[in-house]
Amino acid sequence: MTTGCLVVLGLSLVLYLLASLFLQGRLWWGYASWEKWGQRSLISGVIVHIIGIGLHTAISGQSPLSHMTSVISLVVVAFLGVGLLIELRTSVRNLTLFLAPIAFLGLLYPLLMPVRFEDAGSMLLRYPWLGVHVFITLLGHVGFALSFLGAAVYLLQRRALKRGRLNHYLPALDAASRVTFYSAGGGFFFFTIGLGMGAIWLFGAPGEYLGGTDTKIILAIPTWIGFALYLYARGERGMHGSRLKWVVIVAFTVAVANYVLVPHRFEIEEDTSHAEGALGIQTTVSDAPHYS
Repeated sequence: MTTGCLVVLGLSLVLYLLASLFLQGRLWWGYASWEKWGQRSLISGVIVHIIGIGLHTAISGQSPLSHMTSVISLVVVAFLGVGLLIELRTSVRNLTLFLAPIAFLGLLYPLLMPVRFEDAGSMLLRYPWLGVHVFITLLGHVGFALSFLGAAVYLLQRRALKRGRLNHYLPALDAASRVTFYSAGGGFFFFTIGLGMGAIWLFGAPGEYLGGTDTKIILAIPTWIGFALYLYARGERGMHGSRLKWVVIVAFTVAVANYVLVPHRFEIEEDTSHAEGALGIQTTVSDAPHYS
């Protein structure tokens, strides 16, 4: 990304940080005016963030799906948009208390580690279909993140009730439970599509040899199984309670660890011939290092 685009994204990062501090101050110290400033900072951050993505697209002439930083930026905006929509259209309140810090960390990660995403970005330029896979998979993570928030809020509120005092700043148990369930369902839908596309890439991408052992895709399976079990138990069996929420928390923790700690491995073998892969893209296979 250009320096100007990174500066704009850095400004939105600062606004997300300010929103987090203001909203946390409202929670812990009870400053009512801080909530208003926190919400203003968060909305301003989203606007600046969208401008940054637009600048990247206009200046580079490339799709936002052609660069990992812009892909993750789009996902962060989607996460905030869905979260704010939930707060506006449902009985769930004060969700921004959790949205702001997660958005800050989600955008901070690619900005602090541009080298890690540089080679991945070159792969997205060569194979645009791969960018679609990454974006859809991360949309699944958006749903999982919101489900995680719902589960965490549920456990915090339940703990407060056991102590004999309702936390009026947090959503009620039934509202938190609905957010957990419906967000998990939406995330599972996109994650399943993304995982299927990743499997196609793993075994049949043009010129790519992964040997069927890409650790990131393999470690995505426990996350898929965890959320599948939760949705089955909650949707089909009608189960509720804290234990089920812990399934969501553990599954999402595995997803975050896989996303942050485990790199993709792309090995491209030297060959003078052209091969057309399963995705219908013709390419020359050439010698190249691992891509993370």
